[in-house]
Amino acid sequence: MTDFDVVQVGDLDSWDEIDGAAPGKLFVEKDLAAKYMGLSVNSNAPGSQAPFWHTHSQHEELYVFLSGRGQLALDDEVVDIQPGTIVRVGTGTWRAFHAVPDSPDPLRWLCIRAGGSTLGEIGHDGELDRERPMPWSE
Repeated sequence: MTDFDVVQVGDLDSWDEIDGAAPGKLFVEKDLAAKYMGLSVNSNAPGSQAPFWHTHSQHEELYVFLSGRGQLALDDEVVDIQPGTIVRVGTGTWRAFHAVPDSPDPLRWLCIRAGGSTLGEIGHDGELDRERPMPWSE
């Protein structure tokens, strides 16, 4: 039995209009029936910042920055962020962000959250099929 869900969140420019958990923030996992991970899509205008710091005790987050420029505060350190920057933030680390005022575009990113057992504890759980044909043509 096939198990998957599909959600369209629109192109990056449409993320500015999202009004989910907060303006420019949508938690997607609810629409995807995700069990072991979470995903939010995020967009913040140049010069804006997070409304608060936050931390997690049970799961880590992976931030994948797609557009704009800004900074991510991690406890007492600040990391510059731009398209292509990927940051993993572990449990117990306080974090906050801001989009720099002169950013050419809104700061847009994906935040992927996961917890539970480590990947090392789970081990290799994939199955390969090298004989199955691919569904697209060249």
